[in-house]
Amino acid sequence: MKRRITTAIVGVTAFILLALGIPLAVIAERQLLDSEVVELQAAAAETLTEISVPLDPRELAQIANEPDTPPPFAIYDTDGNLVFGTGPTTAEPAVIEALSGESSSSTDGLIVVATPITDRDENIVGALRLSESLSGAQSRARRAWLIMAAAGAAAIVIAWLIATRIARGLSRPVIDLAASATQLGSGGVIGGHEPVGITEIDLLGDALVESSRRVSESLTRERRFSADVSHQLRTPLAGLRLKLETAQTTEGDQAQLATSALDDLDRIDSTVAHLIAFARDAVPLTSTSSLHDAALDAKQRWNAHAANLSRPLILSGDLTGHVQASSSSIDQVLEVLIDNAFEHGRGTVTMKLRQIPGGAAIDISDEGTLTDLDDNELFRRGQGRNNGIGLSLARSIAEAEGGRLILTRIEPTTFSLILLDPIDNVDE
Repeated sequence: MKRRITTAIVGVTAFILLALGIPLAVIAERQLLDSEVVELQAAAAETLTEISVPLDPRELAQIANEPDTPPPFAIYDTDGNLVFGTGPTTAEPAVIEALSGESSSSTDGLIVVATPITDRDENIVGALRLSESLSGAQSRARRAWLIMAAAGAAAIVIAWLIATRIARGLSRPVIDLAASATQLGSGGVIGGHEPVGITEIDLLGDALVESSRRVSESLTRERRFSADVSHQLRTPLAGLRLKLETAQTTEGDQAQLATSALDDLDRIDSTVAHLIAFARDAVPLTSTSSLHDAALDAKQRWNAHAANLSRPLILSGDLTGHVQASSSSIDQVLEVLIDNAFEHGRGTVTMKLRQIPGGAAIDISDEGTLTDLDDNELFRRGQGRNNGIGLSLARSIAEAEGGRLILTRIEPTTFSLILLDPIDNVDE
């Protein structure tokens, strides 16, 4: 921005200087040349006062040798022949015009001034010719051009200094706004905008401050809500845990049911803690876990539900090693995918583990078909027959762990969770 403003101002200044300076330089040269002609005409007039008629070459020689002698001159008779002095042997156009009764001048190669010589009766008896080199006028013109060029260069420097100051004054508020926008994007609060006197920038700054305030208030409400939800859920969950632990000490079927309920309660507690951490961007990026173990745990959790629906749940493939993701994150994604397969799909639900370059993947598929949604709509929050949160949340969790959740096939419907190898393994 600063460069563009500076270039524009300096460019306009240079254009104006050229547009005005070139004609002005031509006019200055012409005026200097005209002044030389006028000076030579004055010298011719002074010389005429010293020449007497009839023309006498000896008298003319005396005039030419006087201390206050005029510039070199030549005398021509009425026939255009050189009578005295240095000049063309025959009359040139300027002299011919002077012999006709009109003073004339020429600047073609030399500065030439010719004026008629008359007697007392105003009869033309000859012509006086004075000449001078153009070097004097050209030297004065060059000096004038140098002065004009120096003035133009000084004007461009001054224009550059002014343009730099203007550009700095205009760009600084924009840079400050960019910093404020960056601060807003990172969740910070913009303290205020100091007016800079530019209406558009001041309006934008005030809008950023207002947006910052609203975003801050919204984040504060969300964080407060998360903390309240966490507190309100943990209190009844703790009471339920005490009751189940008490029931676990009894004998018979109640103890077994209490143990199973405690496992579910632990998973609910872990899910709540993980989702709150995810909402606060507090999920550690260095966690590692076994995708194979997570798949086995998910199968065990869903076996009873699959049996109730008379729909087989199959786990195939084998993996060794760990992936870069927390077990809670993997559990959350698998819960969403398996629940969707049973809720919206049909037939057998298959979980297939596979090794890929740089990581591992698990494919969750059923025997159904997706025909009415594309990949972008499928993962958009609010899309679906229920609340439309599951797939969007699952993809967000996968991406927070550095992985990907994609729709691999439409028929049969297949979702793939792709996770990377731990950073230590990649470095090796």
